[in-house]
Amino acid sequence: MSDLPTIWFDRRPAPELAELAPAEVNIEWPQSDDPLDGIDRADGVIAGASIIYDRTVFALASELRVLVRAGIGFDNIVLHDATDAGVAACNTPDGPTISTAEHALALIFSVTKGLEQSANRLQRQEGNYGASHNALELDGARLTLIGLGRIGSRVAKVAKAAGIHVTAYDPFESDERFEALGVTRSTDLGEAVSEAQIVSIHAPLSSKTRHLVGSSLIGRMRDGVFIVNTARGGLIDDDALLEALDSGKVGGAGLDVTEPEPLPAEHPLLQHESVLVTPHVASATAAGRNRIFTMALDQVAAAFAGIKPSHILNPEVWPGRNSNNEQA
Repeated sequence: MSDLPTIWFDRRPAPELAELAPAEVNIEWPQSDDPLDGIDRADGVIAGASIIYDRTVFALASELRVLVRAGIGFDNIVLHDATDAGVAACNTPDGPTISTAEHALALIFSVTKGLEQSANRLQRQEGNYGASHNALELDGARLTLIGLGRIGSRVAKVAKAAGIHVTAYDPFESDERFEALGVTRSTDLGEAVSEAQIVSIHAPLSSKTRHLVGSSLIGRMRDGVFIVNTARGGLIDDDALLEALDSGKVGGAGLDVTEPEPLPAEHPLLQHESVLVTPHVASATAAGRNRIFTMALDQVAAAFAGIKPSHILNPEVWPGRNSNNEQA
């Protein structure tokens, strides 16, 4: 048995990502159908979004010192359970920003231009293509962002360069951020979406934001609005969205995140002509993966060295199980 610390990945990393790990660690991942296979040997974990890390998991991982969510969202980590277990929980908030923002913009362009519908009509050889195509011109269009964090800010920057008028609702970001980006601030979510031709969601998922975009908020939107979500599937009430799509209240939707993930083939969102769904791949570019995993490994390495990780989510726990190695 090696004396080197073990970093456990909850799914097998691509070879080029595994090579980013320092030589001074062992890396492991599940070798069986049990998704937690091997976690009992973990000193550090690099986590995706599929496993809920709660007290049950932490009880299995008695040597675990640091858990890093490879991405921004950490709704699958029960922070108070991590704190109770003495485990430092972290994320990599800067890693997915560029790739996810680009994907959100791609969905905005695709659904407002009706690209998938147009391609399908051509595939069916329907003819009369120009007359049946009714796209939205984005120069001068109105976009509302629900959330102006890292990704929302990046979307705003590019959207404004395309001539789109951008409004955002985010009660947590500073006026200085809005002013620096040239984004109109709205302090009321209903008002923020009421004049938007496009609504793009960039909010975290919590008990307070689950189904934030439901029948009530959709009812405040203008007819024919386009909705894009690259944040978390649970932010949208699917039943309300489908009803609004069928009635024409919502003109189209672009979704990279859904509930559940992935959607089963028979799910009505996958069958709907006005919906484009991608399987939670917004951050999955070569550069994006490299940034995310480099940042994740940096967080683990810091904790192993007894240094408080820069993106710790439960700072009150520090040093926790890392107390024997603490430097700062």
